[in-house]
Amino acid sequence: MKTFVLIFASLVLTIHCRAQIPVTDVANLSQNIMNYAAFIGQLSNQATQITNQVQQMQDQLTRLGNMANIKAIIGFPQLQLDQATPTRILTWSQNLANVNGSGLFGDSRGGVYHPVAGNFTDFNGATVQRDPDTYKPAQAVTSQVDNFKDVQADVYARREALKTAIAQTSAALQAATTDADEQKLQAVLNAQYQQLAALDSEVQLSAAEVQVKTAETNAMTNAQNAADAEARRTLAQREGTKIGSTYKPIYDSILRYVDERPLTP
Repeated sequence: MKTFVLIFASLVLTIHCRAQIPVTDVANLSQNIMNYAAFIGQLSNQATQITNQVQQMQDQLTRLGNMANIKAIIGFPQLQLDQATPTRILTWSQNLANVNGSGLFGDSRGGVYHPVAGNFTDFNGATVQRDPDTYKPAQAVTSQVDNFKDVQADVYARREALKTAIAQTSAALQAATTDADEQKLQAVLNAQYQQLAALDSEVQLSAAEVQVKTAETNAMTNAQNAADAEARRTLAQREGTKIGSTYKPIYDSILRYVDERPLTP
């Protein structure tokens, strides 16, 4: 930098001598030269800092290696496969699509309950078919429970596979020899634990839907029972009023039939 300043000063003096222009402010010219030299120094420092930062980033990328190779890391293929597996949880509309009431007939829930037959015999020995609409609320709940069982079995199987993958990733992390492998394995391990928590949430969500459906069925059943009781009560009151206004009993005095005779002494 000193060499640059000297060359620049010599060039200015040479031009000045050749042009024979009188110098009127030597101090101002010297200050401008120093300011320009300081500005060049700042630019040089900034360039050095940028170069160092780029080198640091390059060193970090070198330690991490090619991130595209993360697909080959132990445990990642299992994680990717589990994340691509769709949930077994059915929406309300999907679950209700198969509810027609008749699906409850003959269902003993694995032999635990006595099944409801689709028909019964009357007093004359004739076969009477049951009304399936009456059993829709109950089938809606059992259908939701069946979906919960399906989700639970699926999640338990996926959890076992994911736990095996976590064990493999943990073993590989302990045996890692480079900083790049260690960081990539740690990232995969964290993602595996997050996926494990997501699987547990599926079971909780499905169980909550069973509780909601049960509460809904109980509420609607109670409302229907209250409506039937109100209808019976109102009809009974109206029939009682009608009978009371149509038939008015006539009460006669019993004294009219009493024969008064004097007692003989």
